[in-house]
Order: sequence, then C-alpha cells, then structure tokens
Amino acid sequence: MTVPPLESAPHPPLGRLDPHATSVRTDADYVGIPFCERCGTDEFVYLESFVPAKHRRDGSVSKLGEVAYFCSSCEDFSAHAVPASWVPPGWYLG
Repeated sequence: MTVPPLESAPHPPLGRLDPHATSVRTDADYVGIPFCERCGTDEFVYLESFVPAKHRRDGSVSKLGEVAYFCSSCEDFSAHAVPASWVPPGWYLG
C-alpha cells in the first residue's frame, strides 16, 4: 500500500477546519432507541447511562446523545448513539 505524500493531501484553507462540516458515519455507528434485538422488545431494557445530545447555538445538533443499557430477560448489553430528539421516558432537564 502506497501512502501519498502529505503535500498532495487536501487541506482546508489556512489550515482551519470547517466547523459546519458533517462527520462521516460508518456502518458500525448505530443510531436508534434502546431495544433488545435478541428479545425483540424494549420491555426488559434497563438504562445504565444516558448522555443527552449537544446542540449548537443555532439549534443544530453537534453531537448525538448516547445510551448504555442491558436487557434483564436475556442479559444482553448494548451502548450506542440515540436520535437527538430521544430522551428516556420521564426524563427532563431541570
């Protein structure tokens, strides 16, 4: 595998990153609500942690929320990003 020289790599003007550039997501980046794939339900899901989404001043999402949880029925564990509008039932910022 040949690596191109650094001077041939594209660079943003003046070495600055575009603050509005969208990040590229991969297949490994799953975004969804907590749900046990093995059991096919969210009935036995217990949240371990929840980090809400972060927003810019203009209201756009800068970082998706994250959740970690386990299923008490099959004892499966999962952690992934959640949609920006999702919050745990009964959760409020206060």
